[in-house]
Amino acid sequence: MKNIKNKIQVLEERIRQNEQQLHEAKKIRAEKLPYGYSALRQFIDPETMNIHYNKHYKGYVTKLNDALDGKNYGDLSLEEIIKTIERFSKTIRDNAGGAYNHAIFWKMLSPTEMEPKGEILKKINSNFGSLTNFKKKFDEYAKKRFGSGWVWLVLTKRGTLKIMTTANQDNPLMNVIKQGGHPLLGLDLWEHAYYLKYRNKRDEYIRNFWKVVNWEFVEEELKRLTNKNLQESISTKKILKEQSQMNSCSDQERTRIRTMFNNNPDVLEMYKTSIMAFLEDVFKDKHYARNEYGPNTASGVYDLEKPGRSIINYLNTNYSAFCPLLRDLNLVLSRANMDPINFQGKTKEEQVNEMARMLGFINQLKFRIFDPNSKTFQTLFRVLSQTSGKGNKTEDVVEKKFKEKFGAENIQRIGELGSKEDMMGVDIKVMIDGKLHTAQVKPFDSINKEDDLVRIGGSANVKKYNTDWMVFVRRGKDIVVFDNTNSEIKDGSYYFPENSLLYQF
Repeated sequence: MKNIKNKIQVLEERIRQNEQQLHEAKKIRAEKLPYGYSALRQFIDPETMNIHYNKHYKGYVTKLNDALDGKNYGDLSLEEIIKTIERFSKTIRDNAGGAYNHAIFWKMLSPTEMEPKGEILKKINSNFGSLTNFKKKFDEYAKKRFGSGWVWLVLTKRGTLKIMTTANQDNPLMNVIKQGGHPLLGLDLWEHAYYLKYRNKRDEYIRNFWKVVNWEFVEEELKRLTNKNLQESISTKKILKEQSQMNSCSDQERTRIRTMFNNNPDVLEMYKTSIMAFLEDVFKDKHYARNEYGPNTASGVYDLEKPGRSIINYLNTNYSAFCPLLRDLNLVLSRANMDPINFQGKTKEEQVNEMARMLGFINQLKFRIFDPNSKTFQTLFRVLSQTSGKGNKTEDVVEKKFKEKFGAENIQRIGELGSKEDMMGVDIKVMIDGKLHTAQVKPFDSINKEDDLVRIGGSANVKKYNTDWMVFVRRGKDIVVFDNTNSEIKDGSYYFPENSLLYQF
């Protein structure tokens, strides 16, 4: 695994150095101050405000653009840089954080004293008991932050509110911050933000902050984020219901991609690892680590099209979805007069290099590719939905046959995506004479005898499963069941000793 990751890094660096850029780096603009320097006198003096805005904030923006200049990062927005900060240098991290934190900080302040109301007040009361308790806890966190940093009110991925602090110019949206979220309200705790007026009296600065909080902005931001999650959910549900023709692979293309994945484990591992990393970056608010969503749950994207683990996680091994992803990427490359990605007629090492090249471009374009409103994402979702539906139908066939053979009371279907048993590859459990047998269900195209072994060809995502049985289904009717104890994998196919065949329907 480490060797593969090193290959990806080396090849991506070569791409950055030698390939024509897809996009020029977009200049980050300084936000206009929404009030005069003296408008917040009850909180901060005009001289500090002037220096803070013109020297510190604009300085971060200038240094960030200097650091981005000439780099092949694409036309990312400041928020996109923040969300994927792990891949950038420390200089970019520090200055992007400074630019982003201050850009939203100005909006969080108002010359008019306000009180929270509406949805934000309801959430504060629900999560902290009362507004008084919330302010007290926020002040406590601010006072405990040693040295430079920020204190934040954050909307978590589960839709709850929490208070947290970050060091220096870090932000809860950064993918290096554990258990972060979307900042709704923040207070700058750097000395440059208050020292001319308050000197060493930071507690007074924190106390006066409540006089200038722009609660209207906080309310609007909460509604925007809540509505964004809702719209994404509606969009993906709509995609699932669409019956329009999808740009899927032909049978020949599927066979070619499946063969490459099965016969070249390095290519598959690179693709799987990178795709899951891209999905985590893009869907940071909906991504959960292992066991974070609930006990014995897998890592991945949850609560996208419906509650629970999303089918978008299947993208990392689904060769049917790989085809439209490759096709749409090559369309972008052709418009940029760049060589298309091509895996045909290549050696295994050349395929590894080509996959690294492909992943480098996907990394640059991931926020556009995986935007729920993009045509590429909608096509991927339809393909994944259809193939997932076929998989369920295949398991339906096996479940029906098993119930007829062993009795309905002895069959248990594992249907929860991301559960512990799903992670282990268990699709169905069978109880026979008081003994439990676990089974993985897979499609296949051919079955042949080779010497004293039985070869199962044309299966997808060929790998070793820690189940008692392997169940193979062809065209929804031919079913063969093998004892998995002595199975082997060679050249992208499964091999079983003849005496491993348990049942045939």
